[in-house]
Amino acid sequence: MAPVIVARDLRKRYAGFAPVLRGVNLEVEPGELVAIMGPSGCGKSTMLHVLGLLHAPDSGTVEILGRDVLSFNREETSAFRRDNLGFIMQQSNLFDHSTVFENVEFPLIYKNVPDSQRWPRVIYALELVRLSSRVHYASNRLSGGEQQRVAIARAMVNNPRILMADEPTGALDQNTSRLIMENFRKLCHSGGVALVMVTHDAKMAEFCDSVYTLEEGVLVCQRRQIPEVSRTEGVDLLSGPDIRLHTAMVADNFLCPEGVGQRTSAHLLQQKGLLTHVATLSGGTLLGREMESYSLPMPVCHMGGIRATNVMKAWLCGAGAPKKEYAQDASSLKAILQGACSARWARAQSSELAAWAAKEGVQCLYASAGRQAPVVCWLASKASGIPYVLD
Repeated sequence: MAPVIVARDLRKRYAGFAPVLRGVNLEVEPGELVAIMGPSGCGKSTMLHVLGLLHAPDSGTVEILGRDVLSFNREETSAFRRDNLGFIMQQSNLFDHSTVFENVEFPLIYKNVPDSQRWPRVIYALELVRLSSRVHYASNRLSGGEQQRVAIARAMVNNPRILMADEPTGALDQNTSRLIMENFRKLCHSGGVALVMVTHDAKMAEFCDSVYTLEEGVLVCQRRQIPEVSRTEGVDLLSGPDIRLHTAMVADNFLCPEGVGQRTSAHLLQQKGLLTHVATLSGGTLLGREMESYSLPMPVCHMGGIRATNVMKAWLCGAGAPKKEYAQDASSLKAILQGACSARWARAQSSELAAWAAKEGVQCLYASAGRQAPVVCWLASKASGIPYVLD
């Protein structure tokens, strides 16, 4: 199995100072966890930055994934880092006034990942660091340890082939540090993802396959054990459950406090691979304090309240008016929907639901318990031909 990193005779010196790297040699295999230790100021971070293509060495060669990365121009280097490397630095470097979601989402925007794929990937990345319940928190409301865990999730959200980590557990307590390192070890060994980690913590180095010390600019191997991995192309770190049916749950008040039962059902269905989308017919927001724990790996489509702009347009333009062939059906809806919505509004919502479901590739509509959702699902099914089920 070919190494993912091959560095030969790396040398680096800053003007006015003694040489930092004096001929570093290193090979990293797929799935290998490598710890680099040494006293402060010995050049560990500099070495990591050179391997991560953030700094150029004065001399030497670096091959990553079989490519001579030192021959790249600036644009090629940036694209290679974006597509293959993940970075965890000593400082979390989060955007203070942005949410956790927005911070972790940023690499996906940079990589032009479609909007529909961003939410689940962010949630899965946060679940790896046990922080999905903070997805809507502003990052400046988090503790230092939580901010570092967000930075780890951000590094993994692009499914990198190689992770570069500079003291990734330095701001974490021992229990959380062990959890993070166990996750790193599991992910690397199961998917061939390599990790190069700078650390002062000997306990964290114990989780690694290989341990090196940087002594006077030279890398000295203290222990090396190459792991056996079954895959060489890297694993999708953020893969969710196997989807058996692309179902959309349609709920009356999914985002409101009284929708806790529906959210619980959505979790169970999603874990079984039977739910991929959620639509809510009443107003609500994911930003309210009571909803800060929402962590389903799927976004919610709003079809009620102030965010139901498409439904409002259809209703105002008359698109929601009952068609002649459904006039009898629509007249009977008034009794069913008394106190909830008019027949015309229901048809406007059903029209938008049908269009949204077709666009998202939904295979089945599931009307959760309520008065409004069953009727809207029924009308949307008539319009789109997508089958529906009732709770």
